[in-house]
Amino acid sequence: MKKINFAHEIEIREYSEEYKEQIKDVIGKTLVDISIIDRKSLPIDDEDLDKIKEIYSGKGRFWVALNNNEVIGTVVIRDMGNKIAKLNRMFVLVEYHGSGVGQKLFDHAINYAKKQGFTKIILNTHELMHRAHGFYEKNNFIRKGKKEDKYIYERKL
Repeated sequence: MKKINFAHEIEIREYSEEYKEQIKDVIGKTLVDISIIDRKSLPIDDEDLDKIKEIYSGKGRFWVALNNNEVIGTVVIRDMGNKIAKLNRMFVLVEYHGSGVGQKLFDHAINYAKKQGFTKIILNTHELMHRAHGFYEKNNFIRKGKKEDKYIYERKL
């Protein structure tokens, strides 16, 4: 598989309805490519992806990484109350893994969370997402436990 290395050309944009189906495709394709779901589960039908503007409003935000106006990655900050943010929906197409796109999305979300006054950020990630575990730990998240098939991480801001 060809690796792509030009994260500097990638644009991060806040969610817009025009990206809705591409977002579902990117998340679904990524989950298939890393063997979390099988191809028969596509297209994904997650309720939050049909209500992005409602669910990720207030201090929350949903962003996409774009390459030539095509969605190649996503990240979300969700306001959990008590100055706690949840990092959610962090996905990058597999062909962009290692290109810096994920770090660019992550940094954008963390900087936003800090500006909003959040003091802690939490996340959960599937136990099979080994690459993600290393990424979060490299970015100063501490694994706090496990619930079902998900690892729970947190980090102070």
